[in-house]
Amino acid sequence: MGRGQSGALRACAYVGLPLLLLLGTAPAATARQSAAPTPLGAEWPLDARHFDAARIWRLSQGAGVTVAVVDTGVNARHPDLAGRVLPGADVTGQATDGRVDVSTDSHGTSVAGVIAGSGGKGMAGLAPRATVLPVRVSADNAADPLALARGIVYAADHGASVINISMVTTDPDPQIRDAVTYARRHDAVVVAAAGNDGLTGNPVGYPAAFPGVVAVSGTTRAGGFWASGESGSYIALAAPAVGIYSTRNSGGYLTKDGTSYSAPYVAAAAALLRSAYPKERAGQIIARLISTADRPGGSSGRDDRFGYGVVDPLKALGAPAPAATADPLLTAAGSGAPKAAGSSADTTGGVPGGTVAVIGAVAGVVAAGAGGLLVRRRSRRRT
Repeated sequence: MGRGQSGALRACAYVGLPLLLLLGTAPAATARQSAAPTPLGAEWPLDARHFDAARIWRLSQGAGVTVAVVDTGVNARHPDLAGRVLPGADVTGQATDGRVDVSTDSHGTSVAGVIAGSGGKGMAGLAPRATVLPVRVSADNAADPLALARGIVYAADHGASVINISMVTTDPDPQIRDAVTYARRHDAVVVAAAGNDGLTGNPVGYPAAFPGVVAVSGTTRAGGFWASGESGSYIALAAPAVGIYSTRNSGGYLTKDGTSYSAPYVAAAAALLRSAYPKERAGQIIARLISTADRPGGSSGRDDRFGYGVVDPLKALGAPAPAATADPLLTAAGSGAPKAAGSSADTTGGVPGGTVAVIGAVAGVVAAGAGGLLVRRRSRRRT
């Protein structure tokens, strides 16, 4: 990833503690600008040897579920996203409704495609009938922490039952922590990418490591751990991260690597479950995902690379209903996620004091913006 002022190769900069997108590698040479082959031919995670989307879609396609993509915005006019993107918000101060993406790597648009691409033209998302709520917190590669906090709160307040965050920082920012707590208390499943610095220090990344967040690491096509992805005690699940084919903001298609694309596969799986089991709480949905994950090598328990295993939406859809108890990621038997200073895994329903300030800031979210973007840094390495 880009080199910060401190000289450390990180996915997030240190000056001003900005939040950076989890950039995948540069688009592969096979990236397409025009119509692609059939969706399942281009998208290996959906084939019969992996998720087996054809069988999943007989049970659920995510209908009636809103998934927030807190990112660079989403090009709602892309042929495979048209009609699936709601008016959202833009906290960057540019007064859009989130349905625009001018990022150089099509980040928000490609994340949305993995979740809810219709398959009508070139690619299908794992939950092709889910609805995307775009919350634009960045114009390209960096965002202020308050922007992300505002974006998460907005998503929770505007009907998102699943929130995808393909961003990371090494700073356990209390504004983001409180926003995540707020979203969880509004019964949202919060999914976050773990990061792509597994080979350059493997630092703890946030918001993935905050309590209650479904932190997602990456896997290869063969089912192995993607070495560039980050690992740790906070990882909950793993999902495909290599050769991910998705929507480009110019209207075409691209192929990229990164845990930015692992997270939306898990978010889409959560959408499939929330559609099939609308009365289940977020904690029950997470319990389904964790209890049915595919443990590599048939192991039991969890490890720091795969968490509880590779997400298996088909198995999760067929599993018995979990007990309506505490969220497995917020209990002693959960992921063991490290807590930021002053954070709390409290589930009593009270809103922490820090969250009040974040909620208040959302009132002027579009008009006031989030204080502007910080220095952008781009990936310098290919994997």
